[in-house]
Amino acid sequence: MISMGYLKCTKCEGYYQLPDEESPEDYDQCQCGGTLEYVDEIQNQKLSDKLLDALNFRRIVGVITGAAVILVSFLIYSPDPYASTFVYNNNISFYLWGVGGFIAALISGGNIRSGASNGFYAASVSGLLVILVFYYIINPFGISEPTLPDTLAFLAALGAIYLLIPSLFSMIGGLIASLSRRILS
Repeated sequence: MISMGYLKCTKCEGYYQLPDEESPEDYDQCQCGGTLEYVDEIQNQKLSDKLLDALNFRRIVGVITGAAVILVSFLIYSPDPYASTFVYNNNISFYLWGVGGFIAALISGGNIRSGASNGFYAASVSGLLVILVFYYIINPFGISEPTLPDTLAFLAALGAIYLLIPSLFSMIGGLIASLSRRILS
C-alpha cells in the first residue's frame, strides 16, 4: 500500500500512517485522547524513537523504585509466613504496598491504565524477589526436595501472599497516582 500521509497526535506526538483507502476523517482522536492532525511526512521520526526510549526508561525506573518501597514491608515485617510478625499482622504493609504502586505510577507517568499496570509490575517484581531469594536461595526453613503437589501448593500459597494481595494494593496506589495527576493537570 502506498501511504497518503500521516495523522500526528498533538498531545503524545505519536503518528499513524494512512493507507490509500483511508482518509483523515476516518479518525476522530488518538488513543491517548489527543487531537489528530494530518501531515504529509514525519520530520523527526528519530526524535520520536528517542522519546519512546526515554519513556520506557522512566517506566523501568518507576517500577524499580516502587518495588524497592514494597520490599521494605517484606524486610521490616518478616517474610516468614510461620512467624508471629508476618506481613499481614501489620497494617503498615498494606500502606507500603499502596505507596509503592503510587510511586511507580508517579515516576512512570502515563494514563490510568498504565498507572495500575506500573503498580502491578512493582508488586510483582518485589514479590518474585522475596519468593526466589528467601524461599529458594536462602531456604531458612530447610525445605528439602518436597513432592511436586507439595511444591505446587507451597508456590500457590506464596503467590497469594507475596504477589496477588500486594499487587491489588499496589494497583490501587497506581490508580490513585494516575487519577490525582490527571485531576491536577
